Amino acid sequence: MQTMRWYRTVRSRRKMNKRPLCMAAVCWAVLLWLLGQAGISFFTYAPPVLPLQASASGARVTGIVYRVDCYSYSTNLYLKKTNLILNSKKYPIDRIKVTVKNEKTPEKIKPGCEVLVKGDLQEIPLPSNPGQFHERAYYYPRKIKWYQEASGVEVTEPEKDKFLCVQAKLKERLKKGIYSTVSEKKAGILEAMLLGDKGNIGTENKFLFQLMGCSHILAVSGTHLSVIGGLLFGFLRKIRIPYKTAGGMTVLSMGFYGSLTGNGAAILRAVIMFAVSVGAFWTKRTYDFLSAAALSAILLLLESPLYLYDSSFLLSFGAILGLGSVFPVLFSEKAGEKRGESRKEKLCRGIAAGLQLGISVWLVLLPVVMYFFYEIPVWGIFINLLILPTAGILLTFGLLGCLLGMVFPLFGRIVMLPAAGILEIYLDTGKLAAYIPGALWITGQPKLWKCAGYYVLLSLGLFWKCKKERQKRKCEKDRKRREELVLWGMLTGACLLLLIRLPGSGVIVTFLDVGQGDCACIQTDAHSGYLIDGGSSTVSGVGTYRILPFLKASGIRKIKGIFVSHMDEDHVNGILELLESIEKRKTSLRVERIFLSACRETEEKRRELERVGKAAGCEILYAEKGTCIKDKSVVLECLSPSGKYRGDWESNEASQVWRVQSRGFSILFTGDVQERGEKGLLGETGKCQVLKVAHHGSKNSTPEEFLKEVKPEAAVLSCGEENQYGHPHRELLERLEKYAGQIYNTAEVGAVGMEVGKGKIKIFCYRERES
Repeated sequence: MQTMRWYRTVRSRRKMNKRPLCMAAVCWAVLLWLLGQAGISFFTYAPPVLPLQASASGARVTGIVYRVDCYSYSTNLYLKKTNLILNSKKYPIDRIKVTVKNEKTPEKIKPGCEVLVKGDLQEIPLPSNPGQFHERAYYYPRKIKWYQEASGVEVTEPEKDKFLCVQAKLKERLKKGIYSTVSEKKAGILEAMLLGDKGNIGTENKFLFQLMGCSHILAVSGTHLSVIGGLLFGFLRKIRIPYKTAGGMTVLSMGFYGSLTGNGAAILRAVIMFAVSVGAFWTKRTYDFLSAAALSAILLLLESPLYLYDSSFLLSFGAILGLGSVFPVLFSEKAGEKRGESRKEKLCRGIAAGLQLGISVWLVLLPVVMYFFYEIPVWGIFINLLILPTAGILLTFGLLGCLLGMVFPLFGRIVMLPAAGILEIYLDTGKLAAYIPGALWITGQPKLWKCAGYYVLLSLGLFWKCKKERQKRKCEKDRKRREELVLWGMLTGACLLLLIRLPGSGVIVTFLDVGQGDCACIQTDAHSGYLIDGGSSTVSGVGTYRILPFLKASGIRKIKGIFVSHMDEDHVNGILELLESIEKRKTSLRVERIFLSACRETEEKRRELERVGKAAGCEILYAEKGTCIKDKSVVLECLSPSGKYRGDWESNEASQVWRVQSRGFSILFTGDVQERGEKGLLGETGKCQVLKVAHHGSKNSTPEEFLKEVKPEAAVLSCGEENQYGHPHRELLERLEKYAGQIYNTAEVGAVGMEVGKGKIKIFCYRERES
């Protein structure tokens, strides 16, 4: 019923032809984008500058703590009103995210206190691989522009900001109310839904909600504020508080709640829109849904222009655009409420309206979801038919149970029962969805021109439909059918433009930046390829946070083969993470085969990888000299180790060595091969255009006689920035400068991509593209 009332309101507002605020919001967004393209630092991700050329090393900073995140080994402090202390003077700088080990964290640290932090300031890094999380894109809109590894933290004033102190105490009591009424597993989810703290959700629960296409419910958003604001406003009116006073009190309460839960873009939008609706009533003006959203967008972008590129901002306003613009145009003739309907007819109409709302929102959000997350939950629209009607009930009973749990835990548990039951249904639905084939469909990251083309086609289709309606002439059924076919044909064309990835003109080889480790991907067509190694000794979670996001962003759904050069951690731990994710159905990526080599030194690790690979549905094969794989125009040939040496050599010298040939070009992958392994390669490799340098640039690998034979035109080094081994060694670099052409180091330029075409190899460096 609420949906239908909302629909009638929106439908009546469609008669408003003039929405100057909407046009102003569009012009303002375009202007901000142009200023960013012009390179003006305030509108870009340019790194911050310290005052008076102060040193970032050993900096002393004061600031007010406004958020504290505690983890197993460390604590993150978020500081505002920060000042750099230099020669006993204070100089204002941007907000800081401080990381301090738990044993060095003072017990008195709470939001609202002022602290003095000592430690090195660090620029927030740009991503170094396609698909990698863009830290600056997340933190810069929130005014956080520095990281600081704290060597010491001192509380200088325990209650500097009284408002934050009150909020922190209230939040702590609310948390206790939640944990006293439900199990710890469900309490972590409710803590995220009601208070905005996601640290205790658990990775499995987070994935289940992602699978259902309703991750938004885990963050405090406009939906939450609408429910909570509606409850409060209804209660105030029930106790006969005048409408204007009740509206003002609700706006203030929503603002306080938004501040309590983090003041995200969606929260601020909801607060502003509700305030506008109350203001419209006070001034006896018409409230327009889209104009209020446009005003909130203008205000948010005025406060922080980089929200223009923030996924939460785009998703929030995209959903509003779908509800306010797409839904009334596409389904205006079908969603009206009828009198004398039976319960069955009302139920069917409600389900149809839910689907129509879901389709409308997804038509707007599809490019945004694909661009930022590289995959879409296929069944999300249908599962949201369960989520949307019950979310209000869950939030209502969850909040009431939390409030009662603070004082009367027993009554809180009773009131919390409906919320706990709904949460259980959500989790069971997510577990069921995990077993549906293709529940998460990897789409890849679309090009920006494709996103633009999609929105052009969508806008043309909606404009065409509106124009036909304005003609106000009677149409025969077949004419109406033709109009529907044209409209949905344009929408289908827009989706196909976005979703279809045509195969490239050549093979794409990418050497990923995984820190001190190795990983390369050979993409042979639009949705499949091969991996050579995948691990790191300096980047934690390298498989989850670097390799898998790269594969998704590249649109790779199937790995035809993983070649494990040898079993050292910096070559294999990321592969183990991938296989475990596949086994637990946390990704729709599939791996067909894993190619191993025997080595007595690493027998135990090889058995572990073999076990995990089989559990993930992979075929386990063993590669040796002479193993050859042909895939269209690509030939992969194993040059080492020789069969007669299997298992006898040390791990590094027994590394697999692969020569990849395509269209007359050769790329040589050498793992960590050295000594006997390299001697065995002499006379086998021939000239190769590209050499993946062995052992991260160690001086003990890649000798002069080897380089004389390979004669590479380009050499790629994979090592970590300022790694403890000093890779790449100066001696090795001197040999490369003598015998190789271009030299690329992933620690300096990020991922190195190579597109093998007809007669040439096109090379690009990801970090240079991003900067």
